[in-house]
Amino acid sequence: MQALVRPLAEHDALFALTVLPAAHWGHSMIDSAEAFARMLADSPADAAKLVIVEAATTRVWWDVLERYPQLAVWVAANRTVPEEILTHLAQHGSTPVRAAVASGPGVSEELLLRLAHDKDDLIRLRVACNSKATRNVLAALVGDACPGVSAHAQARLTHDISGVSLPASYLDDLRELDWLH
Repeated sequence: MQALVRPLAEHDALFALTVLPAAHWGHSMIDSAEAFARMLADSPADAAKLVIVEAATTRVWWDVLERYPQLAVWVAANRTVPEEILTHLAQHGSTPVRAAVASGPGVSEELLLRLAHDKDDLIRLRVACNSKATRNVLAALVGDACPGVSAHAQARLTHDISGVSLPASYLDDLRELDWLH
C-alpha cells in the first residue's frame, strides 16, 4: 500500500519540475491559444515543460480552454495560471483536471477547502498531500469518508505542523479495502 500512496504524499510527485523562465526551454511567453497547443503538439515528449510556460494575459488561458478543451489538464497543471482560471477548473467534470488543480502549489486556501469536499477520493487525497494545505484544510479532511484521505490529513496535522517529517510507515495500518470504501 505504501508504494501506491507514497508518491502522492510527496508534494511535487505530480510536477517534479523546478520553476524556470519559459526562455530556459527555448520558448518565449505564449501569446495565443494556438501557441500553447502548438508547443504541446511539437514536443509531446517534452510536454511536462508546459507546466511552467507563462501566458501573456489571462485571456490567453481562457482562449486555450475555449478552443482546446482537451488541453484543460495542461492548463490546470501550469504553475503560472491565475486563480480565476484555477477556480473555474476546480469545477471541471474531469478528475485529472481537478487533480491537477488540487496538486498545484499556487492554489489558495479557499480553493483547497472547496476541493476538500470534492466527490472524488483522489481529489481529496491530492488536497491532503498539497504542501500548501493549511490546518483548516487538513482539519476538514480528518473526518473524511475515505480512510486513506483521513489518515493522511491526520498525519499531516500531527507531523507537518510540528515540523517533524512524516515517518515512512504512516500509512502501514491501511488496507487496500480502506481505499475502496
